[in-house]
Amino acid sequence: MNDAAIRFLAVGHAGARILDALRRRSPGALECAHADTSPESLRTSPIDRRLTLGLSVSHGLGAGGDPDIGRLSAEADLASIREFTQGARMVFVVAGLGGGTGSGAAPVVARAARESGALVLVIATTPFEFERRRVQFAQESLERLRNAADAVLAISNQRVRRMHDDRTHPHELYQFANELLAQTLQGLWRLLDSPGLIPIEFAHIERLLRGRHAESAFAAVQATGGNRAHAAAEQLLTHPFLDTGAALASAREVLIGVAGGDDLQIGEVEHLVETLQARCPSADFVVGASIDPSLTGHLHVTAITTRAPAQAAAARVGSGFGGGEVPTPQAAKVRSAESGGTTAPFGGEDFLQAPEQRTVADPRLIPPPPELSMEQRQRILSRQRSRPSSRGRTDSQMVMNFDIAQRGRFDNTERNRHKGVDLDVPTYLRLGIVLN
Repeated sequence: MNDAAIRFLAVGHAGARILDALRRRSPGALECAHADTSPESLRTSPIDRRLTLGLSVSHGLGAGGDPDIGRLSAEADLASIREFTQGARMVFVVAGLGGGTGSGAAPVVARAARESGALVLVIATTPFEFERRRVQFAQESLERLRNAADAVLAISNQRVRRMHDDRTHPHELYQFANELLAQTLQGLWRLLDSPGLIPIEFAHIERLLRGRHAESAFAAVQATGGNRAHAAAEQLLTHPFLDTGAALASAREVLIGVAGGDDLQIGEVEHLVETLQARCPSADFVVGASIDPSLTGHLHVTAITTRAPAQAAAARVGSGFGGGEVPTPQAAKVRSAESGGTTAPFGGEDFLQAPEQRTVADPRLIPPPPELSMEQRQRILSRQRSRPSSRGRTDSQMVMNFDIAQRGRFDNTERNRHKGVDLDVPTYLRLGIVLN
């Protein structure tokens, strides 16, 4: 596939760090852009193409941790997003969820990319459990992303935390999570970019993912040694992001991409696929294999699985198709020794929390309430002043005639409306209440 047909769009500062980790791993040039609400974040971005979101909304102050500001900012600059995604066959949206820009803007970006006709895969991180408010923002964003994108591949910082001891520096955890996603993203990209020993077409990936939303799961592993094919298969069958093999067992379709150096043997590919097929005999397999001289001595395997909607169970956020803990590096080494190969696990997880079934009306379809003129406001206040007091009091005080306050930084944004009511109009004015 032509490189221009695959584009990578980082949303927010955390997304830019993940995308930069991928760029450092990739020998060729990637079609990348960084979209952000913060001019300062864009100024220091390692990505050359930069899209500023929502200057008319935030006035250059960023989203301030508010997903609503992030969403409005992306909506305000949809034209620049669509310009970047126009003509792409696949768009990777990369974001860190939990903050204002990532949580608010990423679903808007994913929707815009999908409306342009591209296959959209979201790559994301989510906060630690102790970041309760950020976790809530991330969960709400994931629900929107599942509806906007074709598939969501995410990794929880909390899961990464469980793979390290208490003395680990937070920066090291973030860097490790970014590398996990970058390696998995690299595996997906390699399926389409590298020359194929066993070629795989874009149509294969599109058929597996188009419109699947949260029913897809991903993982990528690597192995070395004389029995590396068996070691890689065992990693996939026990991979936490594939629900320790349950995602494979319940899969309807499985895409396997194998990459190796000049020493890659067809027998290794055959053994790997046969081992996996034995665990999921009812699934249709699509297999691709590519040669990359820089991988000599290594075997990289990327797996994409999908399953029928009826099989998709309500799962916890950050759990793949179901539960399952992340194995420690020590446990991975034990399995590696048993299988006769040296493994280095990496991958991502598919967030599949079942969204609450609800019907939400599009506020743009609700007619706005009529604006009150100053004369109408005075008439309402006059009627209110003429009403007798319910307690029969004869004394009175001066009526405080408040006007509607300015909306400040939100003057140029869409008004907040609910069921036809303009919530930006103070309650006492909407109800005709006099403030004494």
